[in-house]
Amino acid sequence: MNYAVIAYDGDCLLCSNSVKFILKHDTKEQFLFTTFSSDYAKAHALLGESVAVITKRHKTLTGHHAVRYIIERLPKVRWMRVLFVITPAFFQKAVYCLVANNRKKWFGSQTCLLPQQISNRFIS
Repeated sequence: MNYAVIAYDGDCLLCSNSVKFILKHDTKEQFLFTTFSSDYAKAHALLGESVAVITKRHKTLTGHHAVRYIIERLPKVRWMRVLFVITPAFFQKAVYCLVANNRKKWFGSQTCLLPQQISNRFIS
């Protein structure tokens, strides 16, 4: 596989905006995207986390591990990985869970229209 695949919640505004951010900063076009409701996600047994990544080596990462993987591969925001170096894993997980569990309440819900707009980067 030449791409890593990011699975996200297609009904979450924070998730959809995060995908837009990644698309903007993924200058090497190393990521493809799919929603958790897609056939691809179901075939790979990706559950309704707020984010999951299937790496180029077919390893599945979820939660804060997936976020770290993504940040480390976006050239213009790679500096943010320092946050993962200076904070312990239990804190990263706690912050991730806090945001993930409240994302729809804090940021709202909206059906993601990105797959129709940029279809070559999305898997159904």
